[in-house]
Amino acid sequence: MERKGRVYCIILMLGLCTGCQKNEVMNEYCIRFEERHYDVKALDPDEGRITDISLMVFDEDGKAEECIWQPSVDTGIRLKLVKGRTYSFRACLNFGYRVYADEIGELDEVRYHMAYPDEYREGIPMFASADGIKVGEEGTIVLKPVRLMSKISIRMDRSALSDDVDMTVRTVRIGNCPKSVQVFGQSKARSEDDCFASGFCRTENETIALNTTLPDGRSGEIHLYMLENMQGPLSESIGSDKDKVFDEDDYRCKVCSYIELELDYMSDDKYSFGKGLIYRFYLGESLNDLNVERNCHYRITVRPEDDGLSDDGWRVDKSNLADQGPVWFKAYPQNYIRGDIGDKVHIWCEFSPGNAPFDVGEDYMEFDKETGIYDYEIDEDGHGAVLTLTGPGRGLITMLAGEPINDGVLFIIEVNLPS
Repeated sequence: MERKGRVYCIILMLGLCTGCQKNEVMNEYCIRFEERHYDVKALDPDEGRITDISLMVFDEDGKAEECIWQPSVDTGIRLKLVKGRTYSFRACLNFGYRVYADEIGELDEVRYHMAYPDEYREGIPMFASADGIKVGEEGTIVLKPVRLMSKISIRMDRSALSDDVDMTVRTVRIGNCPKSVQVFGQSKARSEDDCFASGFCRTENETIALNTTLPDGRSGEIHLYMLENMQGPLSESIGSDKDKVFDEDDYRCKVCSYIELELDYMSDDKYSFGKGLIYRFYLGESLNDLNVERNCHYRITVRPEDDGLSDDGWRVDKSNLADQGPVWFKAYPQNYIRGDIGDKVHIWCEFSPGNAPFDVGEDYMEFDKETGIYDYEIDEDGHGAVLTLTGPGRGLITMLAGEPINDGVLFIIEVNLPS
């Protein structure tokens, strides 16, 4: 799941180590970090970026000989090692702070913590590990960084949807997104407290690719990132994704990572309002496990069929769907109104369905009020207003009804203007 790429060479001149014995020869070696990619590179974040490095060198007994921290530099790190000796190397990259240990076993306790789910913007956290490296003549030692995060690529496939169905992705997020990871060992969230209340999320313009449909019905991809969460195999074998669901009293629903999509939905029979239609599904390397492994790239295609509502419950939450029914919109008394100073004018809209989102145009009214054309009082139901005309001029008020109506009106109010 990785590809080789550029190589970073880190150079730091160090003095002779104090542990050298008589007749032992110190040579200079270059420690390089081979850049490795997921098999598709995303523009956000820069997956090969290295901003800082903690490098630790241990002798054959596991005792630390060097613990170095420094910002990444193009010229690289060089250090002196004893020719013929065997060393172990450990490195932490993009942590933003020094990691050190007196003995190699202490690193088993090292965890990397994130303050928020997309804190990777300074570089994806990585580690490198190599044991039993016997150094010879002057040369290069290559360490291979491993990302502590998984990359999850998601696309939509609308080719199996009925012609009357429109599904627009509003947000995509990771549920049960781990806050921390054990660096030098397999890691998983052990309780609800180990996960962010709201995980890594893509919203608004970040989901445009999912709403762009290609000729084959598929969309573009978006990418999400999360720390490793190795929750293991399911205790029972299942036959389909529909069965990969846990009861509320099952601890796995609090620690196993899942994807949640919120969509605007429209068909001849149903439409969404408020939070919208919710799709959810648990992650895993296969149908029968819940592992989300570090440094791996997972590709997921969401392919709803027919009306897109065949599943139910936690996986497809339809609680914010309403019956379509008749759709209409009317404005009263008319959209062009002439009046005199002191008149009271009532303008309002009626529409179906009545719970569709509606903007009564208060921003327009407030502007006209400030220019002295009229004062206003919005109706109790929020669908209109009573205007008290106060001065000469022309005012404009736009009232708009949202899904599933998508209609509106422009009221023109003229006060004491010549015919």
